[in-house]
Formats: sequence, structure tokens, C-alpha cells
Amino acid sequence: MIFALSVTATLLTGTIVFMSPRYYQANVTIVPPLDVLQKEASVGALGAMGNSMLRDIIDTGSIAGMYVEILNSREVADSIIDRFRLMEAYENIEHRPDARKQLKKNTKIETTEEGAVKIAVTDLDPNRAAAVANAYVEGLDRQNKRLSAGQATSKRLFLENRLKEIEQKFGRIETIPAREARVQEMLYELLIRECELAKIEEARSMPTIQILDAAEVPELAVGRGTVKKGMLAGVVAAMLGVFLAFVLEYRQETKQNGLAKRFERATRWRRAAARGRVDRPGDDGVKQAAVAGTADAGDLVARP
Repeated sequence: MIFALSVTATLLTGTIVFMSPRYYQANVTIVPPLDVLQKEASVGALGAMGNSMLRDIIDTGSIAGMYVEILNSREVADSIIDRFRLMEAYENIEHRPDARKQLKKNTKIETTEEGAVKIAVTDLDPNRAAAVANAYVEGLDRQNKRLSAGQATSKRLFLENRLKEIEQKFGRIETIPAREARVQEMLYELLIRECELAKIEEARSMPTIQILDAAEVPELAVGRGTVKKGMLAGVVAAMLGVFLAFVLEYRQETKQNGLAKRFERATRWRRAAARGRVDRPGDDGVKQAAVAGTADAGDLVARP
């Protein structure tokens, strides 16, 4: 029985896995641009201080984590679903949340220790797998540009307000000590330089990420693990068979013990009947019990 269960489970699982559809996986690897951490390295004292603070707050690992959050966002998922009509491409999908779940199930996003982000998309169609993987990169770049533009605008507005404050102080320069006036003049020059850099950063439209390995159309399907899954099913079935064998053996022993007790009682009754110690039909119950008790006692005495 154990052998039959194991072989059946192995063959059945292997057949099901072998007959299942083939999936294809496309991979893409992206890295943050080098100027994300070094864009202010050539600036003066204020720029150097800002760059140092930037290194302390935003390191490569946190940037990769931010990329992962953007890639997993609903905005990026919806854009991919609409672009490739995944609600029609996926089977048994009627609502957009179900399409998001299926897309997330087919997509694996992870980061490396070096700060790179790897995106793997699995699909029945190899061309669609590669296209969706590259679409993730485009969505990340688009959202990153939007966020960066908003940050650059906020920075520009802050610098312009600071320039206005210093210009107002210059309006009453005669009331300011010479040393403080000199400091305000140096600060004004630095703020003008930073404001111009912020305007350039706000106006430019450059890629915010770098593609290390673009997704290509996969030629080979993903391994289905037919042998591995079949062997695992066989082992599990064998363990279940062993447990079932113990249960069946216990039930059989219990049944045999019950039959043995009934046989023993029947043997006692036949011995008592052979010795004439069983009442004929019609005697009262008390006398029958007494006779049965005497027969049992005699039987026990007769035992070795």
C-alpha cells in the first residue's frame, strides 16, 4: 500500500506539472545614477555641506529601497495594466484589484547589497514578459522625475525666499556691522549660485536611473521542476502511507482482540454446557446468574 501510494502520487504530480503551461521570465537590472550622490560635490562650502548631509541621509541602499517602493506602487501597476490590457490578457480577471494581484504575483522585485534593483517578470507570452519588465523601468523613471521635479521646485522657492530676506537686509546696510555685512554678502553669492543650480535641475529632463541589463525576450521557458515536485509528492505520499498503515494495523489488532474475547466467552459457555451447568429455558434469571457464576468459578479453577 505504501509503495502504491508513493508511485501513484509521483506519477500523478509529474504528469500534472508536465502538462501545465510553460512560463517565460524576463529580467532587468537598474542602478541609481552616480550624480545622485555627487551632484553637489563641485559646489562651494554650502554645496559641500549639502552633499555631506545628503550622503548621511540618503545612501545607496535607501535609494534602492525607495525605487522598490515606487515600483510596487499602485500608480506604476495601473499604468502597466492599462498599457498592456492585462485585464483582458489574464484569465478569470474581472476587477482591477485582481489584475494588480496577478501582476504582483508575476513580478519579483529585489535589491542587492550593492544597491542595484532587479526586476523579474514571468508571463505565458515571452514578448509580453520582456515588455512589462521594461515598462517597470519606464514607470520608475517617470515617477522619479515627477518627484525630483517637485523637490527641485521646493528647493528653488526656498532659495529665492532666502535671497529676498538678504536683499532686504542690504536695504539697511548702514545699520549692519562690517563683519556681518561681509558674511551676508558671501551668503548672498552662495545662494545665487545654488538658486541657479536649482533652476537648471528643475528645467532639465534627464533619466533618473541607469539600466545595467535591459530586459530581452526570453528564448527558454522557466523550469517547471517536474522531477523535483514528483519526488517530493512521492515522499509525502509515502509518509502518509506509513501513518495510514499504522492506523489500519491498530484497527485490525483491536478487531482481532475483540473476536478473541468473544471466542473465549463462547468457549466458556460451551464448557459449562458440556458439564450440565446451564439451566434449561424457562428457569428464572437469578438461578441462571448463579449457575453462570459457578461455571466461571469452575472454569477458573480448571485452568492451569
